[in-house]
Amino acid sequence: MSSHKHEQKFSKQRTYNAALHLLNTIFEGNVYPDILLGKFFQQEKFTSEEKKAIVELVYEIIRHRGKIDHIIGNTSRAVVSKLDLNILNILRLCAYEATSANTSSCAVINNAIALSSKEGMFKGFIKRTMEAIIRNRDNLVFPDIERDPIKYISIFHSHPVWIVEKWAAELKDIDEVEDLCKASNLPPPLMIRVNPLKTTIPDLQKALLKDGYSTSTTGFSPYGLVVDKKENIFRTNAFRNGDFEVQDEGSQLITLLAGARQGECVIDACAGNGGKTLFLSGRMQNTGIVIASDNNPSKFRNLRRRADRAGAFNIKTATIDELLQYTGRADRVFIDAPCSGMGVFRRNPDSKWRLRKQDILELSKKQKEILKSYSSFVKPGGWLVYATCTISREENEDVVWDFLEKNECFHLIPPSEVDPGIFGRFASQDGFFRSMPHIHGTDGFFGAVMMRRKIELTNSCSDMKSVT
Repeated sequence: MSSHKHEQKFSKQRTYNAALHLLNTIFEGNVYPDILLGKFFQQEKFTSEEKKAIVELVYEIIRHRGKIDHIIGNTSRAVVSKLDLNILNILRLCAYEATSANTSSCAVINNAIALSSKEGMFKGFIKRTMEAIIRNRDNLVFPDIERDPIKYISIFHSHPVWIVEKWAAELKDIDEVEDLCKASNLPPPLMIRVNPLKTTIPDLQKALLKDGYSTSTTGFSPYGLVVDKKENIFRTNAFRNGDFEVQDEGSQLITLLAGARQGECVIDACAGNGGKTLFLSGRMQNTGIVIASDNNPSKFRNLRRRADRAGAFNIKTATIDELLQYTGRADRVFIDAPCSGMGVFRRNPDSKWRLRKQDILELSKKQKEILKSYSSFVKPGGWLVYATCTISREENEDVVWDFLEKNECFHLIPPSEVDPGIFGRFASQDGFFRSMPHIHGTDGFFGAVMMRRKIELTNSCSDMKSVT
């Protein structure tokens, strides 16, 4: 064997071993893949190509876990539910390579044997199972789409049955549900947002091109770029200079929905690490004040670091108690509420396997409390903007309608009235903003803009409680 071929084989096996270790850790400990991968690559040395291959293997198997498990169980004698996790993940890795990647049968079997070297008596079982999968891979059988479309979509597009049923009930179109599931399994492109405090779209494109990154403008957001590759984007001079932040186009649009203007007082109620806070500051050109609040103040440290790099100096952080002084004073209150994340499955595929039915109801209750509490900071004539990154009626429309029914001093503003050029394509008939992965190629976001009446019709807002 030549030296080059030996190095390639060694690199491939390192990649497989790493992917197996990561999958075992993720499925055994319910660990978030992005956090685990970040720590793993800090501790272990891999080439850029190896890292790319590891990330692809891990995420593709998580995305398509349901389909892969179905293939394993229906092309061999293996009973997936009874398999040891390490054995199952070996089979998942090799079954994925055998059915979805351009890998030869011989290479797949060799990988299976190498990965199962420590499995003792089960080495033969793994080899025989993979041989059966390879033998039957051209005759895969899935549920009949006409007889049971829910089951077919659930298995073929790897989404839990209850989520497919939920979307079918809400979207009222089974073909659209299939398109949504299909889009939710696509790897998301790298999208970035220009920092208007530092540069412009054309100048940012030129700067990135010098570092070897070609870009194209996003289809909807006037601040967005799609980058052709992801590797080492944070090592570019443009990033070090604070010229951009990584932000999906849907997230950019939902921030624009707030309509923040120069000189205003804007509260970012669930700021987190502050991606949208920074965009609000940029839109306001460092005038007025953006107050970032979160129930986890430890996140402010990261926000301050990012704000320094971005040159955003009108940002203030505040705890819940410190916000009380702004009761009835804010021009805009922006709530990016904690949610089930059904709109970002393509970015966080592990979450669809972690999410439970009861989580939706618990989140809906929490969202209603957050919306009620933070609405007290909106001044007469000000805007209350509620947003989520989910496709779930209980967390979106139902939350907003419940709030408006109980608070007549607020009324809904259609997205097209905020900016018809941008939001006309995202406005639903019932007056909400919706971006959808299968329609717009963005993450799935929901948004509602509500204005507080300057002359209140009733006293329904006078007894609102401030955040406690």
